[in-house]
Amino acid sequence: MVFHTLIVWLLVAAFPLWVVRWVLYLRLAPRERTMFARLVTNRHESAVMFGLRLFGFLVGLAVAIMALIFTLGYLKDGVLRIGAFRDYIRGHTYSGLEGVDRAIDTFHYNQYLPVALLTTAALLTIAFTLVMAASRDIVLIRRLNGKIRRLTS
Repeated sequence: MVFHTLIVWLLVAAFPLWVVRWVLYLRLAPRERTMFARLVTNRHESAVMFGLRLFGFLVGLAVAIMALIFTLGYLKDGVLRIGAFRDYIRGHTYSGLEGVDRAIDTFHYNQYLPVALLTTAALLTIAFTLVMAASRDIVLIRRLNGKIRRLTS
């Protein structure tokens, strides 16, 4: 439940960050845009590769958690049972809207545990990558503007 709330807040934070990033980018002169693009491609890891590394880490973490849950379940009952996500988690994140809540139940809480953990890892990766890429670009544009101002003055 904590990860779902974190996903929502990261997605909410990503929107204004990307708006600020595009406003700052559009204020750059064409030469400065070229410099920015070169800096991003040469010095920083691409957002896709960052997202893939983060997703790989989260999948590894999810596999370890599933192994722990299934091992403890097997030791307790003597049966290896893979149930729905709702069987393993008590707290649910709901919006309060009936249609949206049914969709959340169908999409996430009624799925088998491995599928639910993989979708959570994918959504967390997407949300975190969106926030980090926008933040990195904002900082880079501001640093670039500062260096250009120092050179011109």
